[in-house]
Amino acid sequence: DGLKRHGVCSGVVGWGSKMLLRRVVFCVVALIAGWSAWSQCRPTTGCASAVFAEVDRAMIDLMCENDIPGATLAVAYNGVVVYERGYGWSDRDRTVPMQPDAMMRIASVSKPLTVAAARRLIEFGTFDLDDFAFDLGQRPRGLLSIEPFPSLGDPRLAEIRVEHLIKHTAGWNRDIAGDLTFKEIEIASDMGVDSPPGRERTIAWILGKPLQNDPGETKVYSNIGATALGLIIEVGTNRPVEEVIQRLVLHPLRVDDDDHIAGRTKRDDQDPREPWYFADQMATDVFDPEGDPVERPYGGWDHEARVGHGGQVATASVLARFAAHYWVNGPNIGKKKEPRLRGPWRWNHGGLLEGTGATVRQLGSGVTYAVLFNSRGHGGAARDRLDPIFEGIGSFPTRPPRCD
Repeated sequence: DGLKRHGVCSGVVGWGSKMLLRRVVFCVVALIAGWSAWSQCRPTTGCASAVFAEVDRAMIDLMCENDIPGATLAVAYNGVVVYERGYGWSDRDRTVPMQPDAMMRIASVSKPLTVAAARRLIEFGTFDLDDFAFDLGQRPRGLLSIEPFPSLGDPRLAEIRVEHLIKHTAGWNRDIAGDLTFKEIEIASDMGVDSPPGRERTIAWILGKPLQNDPGETKVYSNIGATALGLIIEVGTNRPVEEVIQRLVLHPLRVDDDDHIAGRTKRDDQDPREPWYFADQMATDVFDPEGDPVERPYGGWDHEARVGHGGQVATASVLARFAAHYWVNGPNIGKKKEPRLRGPWRWNHGGLLEGTGATVRQLGSGVTYAVLFNSRGHGGAARDRLDPIFEGIGSFPTRPPRCD
């Protein structure tokens, strides 16, 4: 494969023995030089496997072509994590190699985890899909008692149910109204409070705005729904949403508490295993709007307030394992699935924030995998490159490789 890849060793058959020897030596030297240049573009960490050599190559190629600083990847087969690698750099100066068990922001890949926790609580009877989400004077009463600011912005808000939050059919359309969860400085100013306003005040302010669609009628992707769902989970359990996810969803999958947490905004507050999040943009610091601009991943938004819809932090292996046992998208998002179930599907859930690109993938062959980047985007490109490789592997290992 390496000879073909570098294109330097064709046409040696039929040469004289001395010339053939020289040609072979040249080929080996060229191959080593080419492979060295490829591997030096981004370092790799973790135990290598010949089965997944093309996966490693595809990841490095994608990162080098797009100047992606660092990434992690985890692959599960029939629910067992069989491969974990780190690629590239985890620090700002690009000197510290990314480790396979690095903790990274997973952005909107947080949503299927939140939905899975909500569905477990529905199983237990804590609340129901048909329950009204907001307590706005209707009967029966809604689950969240948050007073709209400055007053109710749309009577249809009282019609929103838990199922609408899960299925992105609650009636908000960010293509028309913008993503209201990112208007933190405006919200704080309107309400006369310090920025950032936090989740409850953000929801109160949103309840003072009109809907763009009738609840239950139109599916439009929304961060607001998962934010509200996270609050409903907390009200129903009197526990932080990340703790509920851990106890009800991840603990049964043997995920350690340290491998899934609620993210923090500021670098000094983050988990030591988190890498530097790369972004070109500077932004007004939502924690100090009058102060100096900050690099967008470290104050451009209140990350703590996004715990339900985009603020969670995890390893790639957590997501690959989760995807083996729960549907990550579609009409069954958050419902349990059997790891050995087979079918024609290709479900995925992506996540984007400045400094973060995340994707988790379910293939009908029993393969689930997750890729996390410490820069924005490229999840779709990763899927395009990796899916054909995984589908071309004839026999998967049943356990991770050992490092020699």
